[in-house]
Amino acid sequence: MKKLLVTAMASLFLLIAGCNSDDKSLKDIEGSADEINSPESEDIGAEETKSAPDFPPAPTEAKDIIASGAGEKMKELQGAAEGKLTTEDFAEMDDFPAENMTVDEIFNGIVEWYAMDYSVVHDPLFNFEPDYGEYGIDKKETKQLNISVLIDASGSMKAYVGGEQMMALAKDAVKRFGAGLPEESIVSLRVYGHEGTGSTADKEMSCASNELFYSPDFYEESSFNEALTQFDAAGWTPLAAAIKAGGEDLRVKASSDTQNMIFVVSDGVETCGGNPVEEAKKVANSDLNAEVNVLGFNLDSEGQKQLKKVAEEGNGKYANVKSRVDFQKTFQSMLAEANAVVRELNQKAVHGININNHTTRLYEQINKLHSSLGEFASEEGSILSMAVKRLRDEDRIDNETQFALSDLIDERRDTIRTYGESLRREKLDLVENTRQEIFKALNEE
Repeated sequence: MKKLLVTAMASLFLLIAGCNSDDKSLKDIEGSADEINSPESEDIGAEETKSAPDFPPAPTEAKDIIASGAGEKMKELQGAAEGKLTTEDFAEMDDFPAENMTVDEIFNGIVEWYAMDYSVVHDPLFNFEPDYGEYGIDKKETKQLNISVLIDASGSMKAYVGGEQMMALAKDAVKRFGAGLPEESIVSLRVYGHEGTGSTADKEMSCASNELFYSPDFYEESSFNEALTQFDAAGWTPLAAAIKAGGEDLRVKASSDTQNMIFVVSDGVETCGGNPVEEAKKVANSDLNAEVNVLGFNLDSEGQKQLKKVAEEGNGKYANVKSRVDFQKTFQSMLAEANAVVRELNQKAVHGININNHTTRLYEQINKLHSSLGEFASEEGSILSMAVKRLRDEDRIDNETQFALSDLIDERRDTIRTYGESLRREKLDLVENTRQEIFKALNEE
């Protein structure tokens, strides 16, 4: 009986010892699991997973696409490529973390990397302006007449020629000249030598007489004609001072759009000590770029010599007149030449067939620029598609993702093409409108 009890106790001891051993093994296993799931272990696993970069949304409006410029890797790609690009040229896509990105995020990324710079093909079309060259000039380039009329009112203008007083003939010719000016011409009327007498005693006063009777403004017939009645022939001839003052009169209304001209009516040379030749030269060579035209009235050879020199140095024309008919014809001839500057558009656009042929050439230029923009969009689409294909070839994306990306690439290309077509139509309309304006100007000639 005692022997049986000992045996039972021994078995119980072994059973308890075995249980303790099993508990220790379980704790060892649990400890290993804790170590595997520890924060340190999680950090190690995270290092092996690439996070998706935050690419900006790809622009969807045409003007935004064009304004965005080239992608950050586009220049490198173009520099490395020799001839036609292949997927081998897109090795950088192996570092593109597509696995952690949505379709839109992948599209944003490849656009950010490989978008092309549209400015090289867009700007020439966007900035296109029709140039008709020798066949026409845009109306913005035509000139407005800005004229200063200077009348000699020295005592010698009281003399008669052919039964008529020279001053009366001069006023009549100037009146007709004013009436013949183009619409919206600017004109001023200055008179010199109209005070005092021809005597030595009055010389100082007379030489200082240099007065503006019609201030620089648009020609208004009644006011201009009224100004012509406010003076008469009197004293000496301060021609140089009058030319200098006439230049200042022009400057009041002068601009880049004005043709600046002085018309001198005189029956004699400078008698007040000035240098009219030098003053004419100064006005002509100034920023006014003015012409100084001279109508000499019944001059002797010495007088003609000086006044011809005034016109020559003033880049203008000279004529000597001796009668009412001469005066009127010469004045109108000079006015016609002045008008020719203003009507340059009409006189150059004289051949309708040439204008139409030139219009066709302008259309061809626009269509060529438009084609370049469309071809550029197609080239960019091919580049973006090859980047996507590289991802697919490396099993970085599935077929469904590739198809979805292809749709987005097509949409981008079609957006540019639609915009390019609207720009093409706009420029074609601009050419047609300009052509019609030229023909309209011709019909008004």
